[in-house]
Amino acid sequence: MSLNSTDVQIIAGKCPPELKVPLPFIPGHEVSGEVIEIGKNNPNFLKRGDRVVAMNDLQDPNGGLISEMVVKNRDVWAVPPEVPLREMTVMPYGHGTALLTFALHCPLEQNDLLLITAGPAGMGLAAIDLAVNVYKAKVIAICDTESSSDLVREKGAHKTVSMNKNYTKLYKNIADAMGDKKAKIAYDAVGKGLLHLMADFVDPEKGQLFSVDPFFNKETFKASKPEYELPKKKERTEEHEQQVAKLIDNIKHVDLYEYEDEDVYRQMISDTVEMRVQRMVHGHISKVFMMKEIQEAVDFILQKQCTGKVLVDVKCEDDDKCEDEKGAATQEEKKKDD
Repeated sequence: MSLNSTDVQIIAGKCPPELKVPLPFIPGHEVSGEVIEIGKNNPNFLKRGDRVVAMNDLQDPNGGLISEMVVKNRDVWAVPPEVPLREMTVMPYGHGTALLTFALHCPLEQNDLLLITAGPAGMGLAAIDLAVNVYKAKVIAICDTESSSDLVREKGAHKTVSMNKNYTKLYKNIADAMGDKKAKIAYDAVGKGLLHLMADFVDPEKGQLFSVDPFFNKETFKASKPEYELPKKKERTEEHEQQVAKLIDNIKHVDLYEYEDEDVYRQMISDTVEMRVQRMVHGHISKVFMMKEIQEAVDFILQKQCTGKVLVDVKCEDDDKCEDEKGAATQEEKKKDD
């Protein structure tokens, strides 16, 4: 089971009240495992023993932190034997959301320039992986820590900028990284009003701003502009300010699970699975925890120690057994990728 930052925020009572998550709440909205029972309606032609990956609604109180769970037909996909099941667990939402954005909402082309925020949840990292390795685009990544900066450079980011609580300095660092270029897309997976700041660096005619923060609220966002000092340049005209304001007014919030076209929703994750089969993209697991270590896993995310997704193995209860399984899984995944 993938423990996401959204799960942790709900656990910590920090999710927006309008989300109305029912209690009691079981975390875990990306899971993988084997099919043990199938209902009468089986449009995906699954059978017992099949390896699968699944998602469920953020507002569904029955998540994956449990030995057995029930999922809807629309939310489960078969995983081919050549794809490591653990790795596939961390890919559906992040890679699927990025694919929906780059394929349908603002189609990417080779050498397009993107600004992507990469926080601890792995959404930004997935977008970088897809943009660089599938679309051959250039990415300037805004990272929340130095350790994540190292990782996104390994993933192929053209340049990285470390996030700074001093937004005036952050603005200047982004400006230095961008030079005289403008991005086609600003893709924000962090929130905190960063799209206000990023809008200045997006092409006002062909560009677009995207938020993939599951808790994004447009009205709240308007009041969340960080305080920073804008450089006094001659080109900062009234027309430029109007263009930036228009970009912000037209922010597109993308939530794969809530996408209204079920066929498109399913296709995005089917394509993600296929791209992993072809080794075009990869999931990144920051750390694996045992079931009894769930509090450590939550703290790991809250303290921003992760640089990607965090897995909780709900099958492991014995320390020695789990260490053996982790080691075997690592060797198996390494062998498959050699």
